[in-house]
This record gives sequence, structure tokens and C-alpha cells, in this order.
Amino acid sequence: MPQFKPFKGVRPTEETSQNFVTLAVNQYSKEELENYINTKDNSFLHVILPTWDETIKDSKEKFKKVRENFEDFIERKILTQDKSSFYIYQVIQPDGRQTKGLVGLVSIEDYKNNKIKRHEETIERRVELFADYLKESHFHAEPVLLTYKPTQRVDLLIDTEMKRKPMLKVSEENGVQHLLWRVDNRLNLKQFKESIENLNELYIADGHHRMESSERYTQYATKNSEDEVYGNEAFNYTLALLVSNEDLIINDYNRLIKDLNGLSSQEFLSALEEYFEIIPKKDELTVPTKKHHLVLYLDGEFYSLFVKNNILTTEGLSELDTYIFEENVLKPILNIQDSRKDSRVHYEKGTRSKAGIEALKNKVDHSEYKAAFAFYPIDVKDLQLISDLGLKMPPKSTYIEPKPLSGFPVFDLNE
Repeated sequence: MPQFKPFKGVRPTEETSQNFVTLAVNQYSKEELENYINTKDNSFLHVILPTWDETIKDSKEKFKKVRENFEDFIERKILTQDKSSFYIYQVIQPDGRQTKGLVGLVSIEDYKNNKIKRHEETIERRVELFADYLKESHFHAEPVLLTYKPTQRVDLLIDTEMKRKPMLKVSEENGVQHLLWRVDNRLNLKQFKESIENLNELYIADGHHRMESSERYTQYATKNSEDEVYGNEAFNYTLALLVSNEDLIINDYNRLIKDLNGLSSQEFLSALEEYFEIIPKKDELTVPTKKHHLVLYLDGEFYSLFVKNNILTTEGLSELDTYIFEENVLKPILNIQDSRKDSRVHYEKGTRSKAGIEALKNKVDHSEYKAAFAFYPIDVKDLQLISDLGLKMPPKSTYIEPKPLSGFPVFDLNE
């Protein structure tokens, strides 16, 4: 059963929160980052500004400067540190969709022992870069997103706490609201801790690279500790947001293809017929309606592709349309053998609606892409099945929400 611990969160105050918290840095373009830095003050992006400061050549110095900025924000009381707490985090979308979860610390040892299960391969370069960042900055500002099979006791505890007024409330420009409650009552802390630790396992929904980098940081901190290491030190844990799989929102992740590997459109469709039942939809905007229903957009027309049963031969992975697409379309027909590196395939986040299909159509009609494939969102139960079997999904199989804000709250590894 996985460990779950409260921590002394570092967070903005009610007065500074709206300006301080931001989206994760990779959610901004270079131009948006520059505009944000130049037009706003005292945000999390100002804390991590040295990471893209081209006047600082040594990456270690960049990350040290981030730590200095973080401590300066605490000293100037832009940030404050709580006593040991759990936090409840809720996200409310403009369309009324809501997700809620519990923020606390999970054990790196549990991750190593597969009590925290993964479903995605990581890219070494990204893992090493963030591990180097942690070695100098010594804080986590965004949690790994974990999910668990629903349990009534945890839901009841969270719902009870949420009857109180939230401690912090922040609104994005697009209308998305982020609310935070703090749990610091000793009895309530004990109840939350015991309820989570009664779960058999946790699953990584989003944040595989962050989790892997955290393990590297733990190895580094253990090796360089001047004191004997007992396992309860802060560096043996990482920040996590735990969300029931019933609250998790999994969106589709679609594919744009630059060329048909020398095939004509008709030859391409004929090759697909080996693996799919194909129903032409002409110019009717078509959305996948269920698992194993893909949609192709090619030469101004839509096609519904239904997976043939005879190719569903691989346990676990055959539940994933992205895997079926990799093994039966990308590799044998388009000769795209490594979709992580081949520039002929591009990944496009979906919206679970016609708006996402319309966006794919526009990119094919007005840019360099020859075709688009749309997928039905992967079911969270299939994500957990892949993790339980020790398998890995193809890259960009899911786009998962909620996407927590940066700095809401922060886990200081020097606490």
C-alpha cells in the first residue's frame, strides 16, 4: 500500500495568488512568455526566469538563481509557508466540468517498487534536464498527477472539507477557476493519510518524466547526504495530485500525417482495408463514437474506420487505438518506424468534440499535412490495465486534465 504524507506547503497569499500562479511553462509560446514577464510582476514565471536567460551560460548557475528567486519571494512575503498539511485542489471549467483531488507527498520508494504504476516510456534527455534542475532549485512547483480506483471514504472526506470556504481562488483569463483548501487538523490529516494508504496502488496519469526525475534527485541527495539516511527525509518524496479515475478527464490525442509514403490516396485506402472496415462519409464532419472507431480525413473527405476483430491479438495493447494505429498504419503502410522521432507525424490535442475535428480538417486543408486521424479518448480503465500488465502506451496517447497551475502550492525539498 502506497505512502501518503502531508507537507509544509509554500504558497501565495490571498493577496498575491492571482498574480503569482501561472500555467506550466511549456503551455506558453516564447512570445507569450516574454509578454507575461514584461507586463506582470511577481509571478512564478519570474521565479524560473533564469532557466531561459541566455546571458547565463551555465545551466547549473541558471538553476541556482531560480532557488535564489524562490527564497527572495518568501522573504518578500509574496509566498508563505504553512504548517504540515494536505490540500484539496478543484478545477472548474467554463462549461461547468469539475475535477477535484488531494495534494500531498508520495514515496519514491513506492514508485521503484511499482506501488505507483506507470504506462509511458520517458525520454532520457528530458528526465536528466529536470533532475539537474531539482539538484539546484530543490523544490517542486507542479505535482505529478496520479489516479486511483474510486473509494467512497476518500470522496466523502474531500467533499466534507470542500463545504468550507476555499483558502485561495484563482481565475484564468479563459474563465477556468482553480480553488484550494488546506487540511491541517490532526484528526483530518490522519483520516486522509489512512484512507489513501489503504489503496492497493496508484497510477501515474500525467507526469512520468517528473516522477523519473524525482527518483534521480533522490539518488543524488542520498549519495551526497552528510547525515545517515533513514528514508523519511523530504528528498525521498515528491509532490502529487491524487484524482479518482471517475474525476479524471481524458481527451483524445490525434495525428496529422505529412505524406502517404509514396502511395496515392486510393492505394492508401486500399492498404487500410486490410485492418479496417471503411465507411466513406464524404464532407460530413465525423467524430469517433466509441473505442475502435477511428476517423480519417483525406482529400477533403471523411472516412469512418472500424477496427477488424482479427487484428485484436495483443493483450492489453489491443485495447488502445493508438497502438493499433502504430502497428497497422504507421509502421507497415507509412514506414514511420519511430513515431517519437519521425517528423512526418504530428500530434494534435483533441477536444472530445466536433471543434477538435474541425481543427484537424483546417490543418490538412490549409497547411503541409496530407491526412488526419482522429481517435476516441482512451478509457481510464484501459490506462490502468496497461499499467497493471507492465506495458507502455505509444507516445501521446492521452491528453489528461486537470492541468494544475504552477506554485499552487510548492513542495520545498529543503523543508
